[in-house]
Amino acid sequence: MNKFYLILILIVFSNCKGKSSADSSANASFIDFSFFGNDKIKIDSTLINSSVDENFKAFYKKYNYETAWTTKEHRDFIINEFINAENEGLQPKDYEINKLKSFEEKFDDLPDSLIVKYDFLLTTTSQLYIKHITSGKLNPNELYKDWDLTEKKVDVNKILFDCIDNNDFSDIIEEAKPQHLVYKKLKTSLKILNQMPNEFAGWIDVKEKILPNKKNNFVPIVKKQLMFWGDLKEKDTILSTMYDKKTQEAVKIFQARHGLNPDGIIGKSTIEALNFSRNQRIEQVIVNMERWRWFAKDFGNHYLLINIPDYTIVAIKDNDTMQFQKVVVGKDTRKTPVLESKISNINLNPNWTVPPTILKEDIFPEAEKNKGVFRKKGLVIMNNKNQEINPYSWKKADANKYKYVQKPSRNNSLGSMKINFPNNHSVYLHDTNHRDYFAFTYRSLSSGCVRLEKPLEMAAYILNDTTKWSLKRIQDTTDIKHYFKIQKEKQIAIDKKNAKLLAKNPTLVIEKKKFPKPELKTIVIKVPEDIYVHQLYWTAWENNGILQFREDIYCLDADLYSKLRY
Repeated sequence: MNKFYLILILIVFSNCKGKSSADSSANASFIDFSFFGNDKIKIDSTLINSSVDENFKAFYKKYNYETAWTTKEHRDFIINEFINAENEGLQPKDYEINKLKSFEEKFDDLPDSLIVKYDFLLTTTSQLYIKHITSGKLNPNELYKDWDLTEKKVDVNKILFDCIDNNDFSDIIEEAKPQHLVYKKLKTSLKILNQMPNEFAGWIDVKEKILPNKKNNFVPIVKKQLMFWGDLKEKDTILSTMYDKKTQEAVKIFQARHGLNPDGIIGKSTIEALNFSRNQRIEQVIVNMERWRWFAKDFGNHYLLINIPDYTIVAIKDNDTMQFQKVVVGKDTRKTPVLESKISNINLNPNWTVPPTILKEDIFPEAEKNKGVFRKKGLVIMNNKNQEINPYSWKKADANKYKYVQKPSRNNSLGSMKINFPNNHSVYLHDTNHRDYFAFTYRSLSSGCVRLEKPLEMAAYILNDTTKWSLKRIQDTTDIKHYFKIQKEKQIAIDKKNAKLLAKNPTLVIEKKKFPKPELKTIVIKVPEDIYVHQLYWTAWENNGILQFREDIYCLDADLYSKLRY
């Protein structure tokens, strides 16, 4: 019987009872119409339980071993989401998009066996997609030895259950994606790049620098590239080989967008950046989107965020930027690790115990040639009883029996301060005795730790205690001159007191007080507040519609893209 007429008969039947219209409405609400539109198909549980995928089995157990994708709206949404997977830097083909579209087009004519097959495919591809958008397609801890990110544990089924049971795919799927501002700006960057024409002005193959107000045959290509990226607006001098003033200003804009020194001189780094095509920049954005899916969903309310390729650190509290500084990071042979941790303490006037890698690769080879290197670098050799060893009695055969320490000093390798946080790589944030490095644009120069441009200001900020640890007190505590000054003031006070005594009794013999030579002592200050550290790596983003790129200092982008597209 036609469903419409059956429903009509039931409604008439219910209204014919001798009750008020209010009673009739109440009774009508109890009528179960579910059997009219119940398109669910019972599935043989052995088909499901034979799977090795626990999420797949749990999904169908929740739905009583019946098909779950009975609502066309749900199917259409997820298929459309897969079609637009490129907006997230993902590939529609990874989610069997052609098979799904083929099933959906013939859905009304499919036999039960194929509807079940289609249902299975929707489930597995949706689970895979949710995993990809929440925690990434690849696992960074399997790709890199020097990445130490907490592996995300995402309940893909819970997200999918919420979508289906609450009939709300749009909001729940969107919420599952990274909510970081940088990730959203990367999506904007990808959109901007995809809307640009796939053009490339030509390869700039020049070894020497292109200097302002000089002619060079590659200047027209430079101008075309600058116009393509929107840094140069003028078009009338495109054929001129003169590196003119307008082009210089455009180059400065281009350099600033790429984290280069905006001096207008077209050198090696600027040429390398100009030689990137639109498609290469798209690939760069896509790999950075993947990285942001790896990073923690929540950085905490208070944290330090280091972008390794940008050589910067920012302190964020309650979504406000509280501190911004330049940093020096590890060179390519001793990369700064990507990690997440929490600050435990700050050391003022730290000792520096030389790590094994630096001993093996730097100190020992020099010491074999000249044992004077230990004193030259301010190193004290200590045995296992903390007794100092004469450096000129040092032998390479016994080298690993000792520890090598730089005592506190503004000029030791850690400078005046270091910030400790638990990690598997023995790295920390610290001051440096190479403060001139911060004037460089390229600052991939350390042995793995992150060096701070204004370390004492950062210490004062983190400690946040103007009574005990004001910036002035921190500065005094780490300055040997301060202790000499105090000693001098004490001596003056003693001399005044002695002068008064001698005035009363000229024959009085007063023994001259001897002060020990001032020295800096290490002070460890616990950080009670929960302040997290995120040392991360990203080379692309967008700022107010302007694309920003940084040099891939550890050469990770191209390799990651090939793995994502494998």
